[in-house]
Amino acid sequence: MKRLTKIWLLMAKNAAQEQLLTSSSGFFFITGKVLRFLFMIVFLLVVLSQTKTLAGYSREQVILFFLIFNIVDIFTQFLFRGAYHFRSLITSGNFDLDLLRPLPSFFRPIFGYTDILDLITLIPLLIFFVWFIFSQQLFAGFNHLFLAMLLLFNSFILGFSFHLFACSVGIITMEVDHLLWIYRDMTGMARFPTDIYREVIRWVLTFTIPVVFLFTIPTKALMGLISWPWVVAAFLVNGLFLWGSLRLWRYALTQYSSASS
Repeated sequence: MKRLTKIWLLMAKNAAQEQLLTSSSGFFFITGKVLRFLFMIVFLLVVLSQTKTLAGYSREQVILFFLIFNIVDIFTQFLFRGAYHFRSLITSGNFDLDLLRPLPSFFRPIFGYTDILDLITLIPLLIFFVWFIFSQQLFAGFNHLFLAMLLLFNSFILGFSFHLFACSVGIITMEVDHLLWIYRDMTGMARFPTDIYREVIRWVLTFTIPVVFLFTIPTKALMGLISWPWVVAAFLVNGLFLWGSLRLWRYALTQYSSASS
């Protein structure tokens, strides 16, 4: 792990130098993200000013769902941005060189490109999140806070599993981007409590691309609104997705044919 961490830091440094090469583009990217976040907060406040509650949740609770969604989403984009560049590695034949290196075969495809601009926006978001949950007293106790942290870690593992799944499909079909954008669209539905959707849609969001376990379950755990069967199900689903994505990755490697040969 120490060696892999050093390699990841080196690749992250190179990616940061590339992104910050033109300061104006980085400035506009961060400004756009901040404005998008603020506009969504304003939208939530306007909607909740008319209804007072959403699916039985108060205004502060709905904002908490939105905050945790953004934390998980930004952190996974920060860590796993390499998946969005994986197709070019395959089509150019550069993935051959990665397979020759003494690293896990999925290391470069998943962790090969770190978005430092996402990290810059994540830090103030985390500070605001900590202030918000303590000022509004939205967590049921420190035991629930600890459980929520475990479930958030589980969410990051689940995000890794799906990005690895997308890269595996990319090796077999040469298509990665479309699958990743389907993932982004599906996860975007969890900006709000998933209780607002019909039962059929909630079932899809739980057992296909399990955005309920990615975002909703950790938020409910923080507020003390989740039962233990759901907690156990979250870790079981995570384990199944991780196992399945690793198996699919190994199979995809057997189907890989070098673009340079």
